[in-house]
Amino acid sequence: MSTPASVLIIGGGIAGWTAASGLRKGGFEGEVTVVEAEELSYDRPPLSKEALEGGASMASLAFASAEDLAAQRIELLAGTPAVGIGPGEATLADGRRLTAEHVLVATGAPVRRPDFPGADSERVATLRRYADLERIRAAAVPGARIVVLGGGFIGAEAAASLRTLGVEVTLVDRNEVPGTRMLGATLAGWLHGLHAVHGVETRVAGVAGVTDPGDGAPLVVRLDSGEELPADLLLAGIGMAEPVPLPGVEHADTVLPARPHWDAARIDGRDAATAILGQPPKGPTADWFWSDRYGLHLEVVGRLVGPGEEIVRWAEPGRPAAILRLDGGRLVGAASVDDANTVRAARRLIDRGIAVTAEQLADPAIGLRELLPPSS
Repeated sequence: MSTPASVLIIGGGIAGWTAASGLRKGGFEGEVTVVEAEELSYDRPPLSKEALEGGASMASLAFASAEDLAAQRIELLAGTPAVGIGPGEATLADGRRLTAEHVLVATGAPVRRPDFPGADSERVATLRRYADLERIRAAAVPGARIVVLGGGFIGAEAAASLRTLGVEVTLVDRNEVPGTRMLGATLAGWLHGLHAVHGVETRVAGVAGVTDPGDGAPLVVRLDSGEELPADLLLAGIGMAEPVPLPGVEHADTVLPARPHWDAARIDGRDAATAILGQPPKGPTADWFWSDRYGLHLEVVGRLVGPGEEIVRWAEPGRPAAILRLDGGRLVGAASVDDANTVRAARRLIDRGIAVTAEQLADPAIGLRELLPPSS
């Protein structure tokens, strides 16, 4: 396949942006255009973390400034979404038609909105866009009461950030220990326990409905346990919905999947750029993701559940420093708290299939980097 003279990328999130910048890094000299529905092409993970706590501007979250875009010769068409795809073209909501020799779609997935009665209230929020962040921060004054629905990464991070802002937070999730299926009981249990330490109340329940009396009166959040919680805002962090394909998306030359983690989407964008350039693909790598809450930094690589043996390195009684999973004499997953170097080394051990023992992994005196071959 010959290298196209122009590439049109629909979607300016991490996957689309990485594809665009990756083309330039790979020596692509043709036209690169990125279409983004929002006002800027910016990073989303900070929305539930440092941006919620510190009120960062959208511009500070942008992948590139106007000067950087000009230097890289990437045209960003922001503020108008694409509404349809045709062979070698895309139509925007304002009626413009854009053409290119290669059309790449990287629109990701929309946020999942709750469907309980009253979910259409203006005081029921989700967190996916910068506009959502502004709405939540407006309600997050000290002493305000916010119910967070969902104890996964977004919900837990938002609860921690809101608590840091002085908000009275109640976290509601149907699971007694959210995250166990992804992180395992040890790590998930410790992380969930941080909420109580920092003054976040928790409920093992779902939301049956919300009543908004208006006139500044508190919301009434009805749990399926029968309890009613007063709130100034309900924030639903319940994951992503199934993507709604753009009309005509089958005409696109490349359609990237909607991946659940930032790094996986980044790798998809990188690989798309490599494929367009006709260069050999890079090898697979273990999934990696992170979370920040209550001043702690968690990183996870590979899988922490399923077949194999869990090995815990304790920083102190009751606090894990690292969680490692061994399966068949190979490391298959690792997590660390405030120790990014351990996860970096673990990722290399996993990717290269290097043999390790339970004794080596259990010994805190042995850094994982020491288990890598000298040439690594």
